[in-house]
Amino acid sequence: MASAPTLLNQPSEEQRRLVRRSKELLPAGTTTSVVPPDGLEFIVDHGDGAYLYDVDGRRYLDFFLGAGPLVLGHAHPRLVQTIQQSAEKGTHHFGLHRRTVELAERLVQYVPSAEMVRFAASGSEATFHALRLARAVTGRQGVIKFDGAYHGHHDLAVWSYEQTPIDGTQPTAESRGIQAGVSENIVVLPFNDPSALRQALEDAPERFGAVICEPHMRSIPPNPGYLEAMREACDRTGTVLIFDEIVTGFRLAPGGGQEYYGVTPDVTTLGKAMTGGMPMSAVVGKRAFMEHFDPASAPEQYAFHCGTYNGYYLAAECAHTTLDILIEEGGIEQLHRLGSLAREKLERVFIDAGEPVSMNGHGPMFHPYFSDRRVENNADVRASNLEKSAAFHCKLVEGGIYKEFVKGYVGLPHTEAHLDELARIAAWALAQLKV
Repeated sequence: MASAPTLLNQPSEEQRRLVRRSKELLPAGTTTSVVPPDGLEFIVDHGDGAYLYDVDGRRYLDFFLGAGPLVLGHAHPRLVQTIQQSAEKGTHHFGLHRRTVELAERLVQYVPSAEMVRFAASGSEATFHALRLARAVTGRQGVIKFDGAYHGHHDLAVWSYEQTPIDGTQPTAESRGIQAGVSENIVVLPFNDPSALRQALEDAPERFGAVICEPHMRSIPPNPGYLEAMREACDRTGTVLIFDEIVTGFRLAPGGGQEYYGVTPDVTTLGKAMTGGMPMSAVVGKRAFMEHFDPASAPEQYAFHCGTYNGYYLAAECAHTTLDILIEEGGIEQLHRLGSLAREKLERVFIDAGEPVSMNGHGPMFHPYFSDRRVENNADVRASNLEKSAAFHCKLVEGGIYKEFVKGYVGLPHTEAHLDELARIAAWALAQLKV
């Protein structure tokens, strides 16, 4: 029987007041679409290393890591020093800064597909501009995405998310208010199914300007040969292959998922781990495509791209510090070691509890699906016991573990002792589900 953790104290009246006030001022009491379960809401006070603290001083062992960007953990001393020293020179200048040019040089050095770079401020901006670029260059409007993939919140992305029902290849909108006609240009296919992709492109070789995918889709790794088949199918039809590496960039390898899996796309989006927590993203790609962001390019193939904070100085300096730690100082290797341990320890917990599990993830990413079969696509996700998974994750929060309900991350401040704590509380949580 797993030992019970020290459960979080009940929130103070002040924290309850702040939660109530947040719901009066912010729709659903959140600044995103992620809504905490009733009774588990809390208001953050600060973070430190592997831990997050709420306004009552309650401590959470953090495997959410700001939804991915905090690969160095909270308030990493070198990142704090970078911010303090850089801010004295001004946080933003709009004019192109030397350190931004040097950051572009590093991205070209690390990322196989990168011959030119454009910066943006968020992952959604990056995927939006990557898709606009592909459509501008090819003159084709169609886009193929994959069931369950998340590429941001713009009109070309909000289709067929992880728990959205799917009807064949027809996209399902996550929201109202999307520009009329967008759905006519979106086709949704199952991940890890090369025959479905080949068939879609061969049936309409002049329709699709882009295939966009996460090389490691949410918590689902690619099957061997799948990304190679995707590359081959796009080459045959002249379709731009976009890897959305907002999550996998600088986390799986210095060159991201494309280096780790050995498949080079035409265009790549980067973000999250790149800066250790400051808002910045990038679109990188082959020169033949990227040069169409140049306002002097042919009008019929020009892809407009602008943004006040693109490549702003403070985030560029944070990116240099973060990439120093991750790449030049062996941080990525440590992330892989920790991620492997997290998956091994959690899988053992499920096995010992007699609970069927598909333990998914590569590198520093991990997630247990309550399933008696290997989860290889989003149909498998929907077939897993999502209700039981939600209850399990609520118990984790009660035990002081902060983890996204669809994905977990390890970061550099995590230790093997932290992973032991995760396993211990996970064992307790599973036992609670059977009470």
